[in-house]
Formats: sequence, structure tokens, C-alpha cells
Amino acid sequence: MSKIQAVLSQAHPPGVYRFRSRTSEATLRRVLEKAGWRLFYLDGREIRDKASFLQACAAAMEFPAYFRPNWDAFEECVNDLSWAPAQGYVVLFDRAGQFELSTPRDWATAMDIFEGAVKSWRDAGTPMYVLVRGAEAIYPDL
Repeated sequence: MSKIQAVLSQAHPPGVYRFRSRTSEATLRRVLEKAGWRLFYLDGREIRDKASFLQACAAAMEFPAYFRPNWDAFEECVNDLSWAPAQGYVVLFDRAGQFELSTPRDWATAMDIFEGAVKSWRDAGTPMYVLVRGAEAIYPDL
């Protein structure tokens, strides 16, 4: 079973995982969208700090115009996503190491919010996975 098929079948419970696959964003998007899921892609080459992380998330996740770049607004939006209905959600955070190493406190806050969103979506019956490539943090492998 491929790693993305493991996500779609929920062979691994929704959560934050280290994603060692070299599968391209385009391939992941195609497979997920065919199954009714949404992929939100974060290109870590552009993310160095809290401001660039929040900006990248707002663009990738198509946050509403009322979004303001702060942790509270990020948490609210990532737990809502009513403007992006789907059977499930995958956030692919590619090349995440730069953000993690340059601003570790902001990295930790971002990951805490993602972990909370995964739990909130799971409780609502919609799976969410955050797949991290290129970070040093210890997450289970998918």
C-alpha cells in the first residue's frame, strides 16, 4: 500500500507525521482530489518565520479575507475550513527544516495548532493529516 493510500484508507490515524516519500505535490493533489480530499501545500523554501508561515498558510489554505496574521486567527481558520469542504484534509509541509531551525518557538506553536486541528477534525469525523518533509522534529513516519 502506498503512503498516500494509507492516508486515504486511514491505515494510520489522522495526525502529524514525518513524510519521507518523494511523491510530487502534483501527484498527491491528483490522487487526493480524485478521492474528494483537499491538499494544502506549504513550500518551506519560502517560510523562515512566523510571518512567512502565516502568509503561506493563508495562501495555501485559501483563508478568508478577514484573516489576520496571528496565531489566534490561524488556529480559528485551520479549525474551520468551511470555505474548503472535503472528505478529508492533508497539509503537506515540504522543506520544513528552515522554519523549524530558524524560529523553534514559532515552529512549536505552529505544530501545536496543527495537532489541535487534527484532533478537532477527527472529533468532527473528518480526517486531517499534516505531513512534514525535511524537518528535524521527531514525528512518527507515515
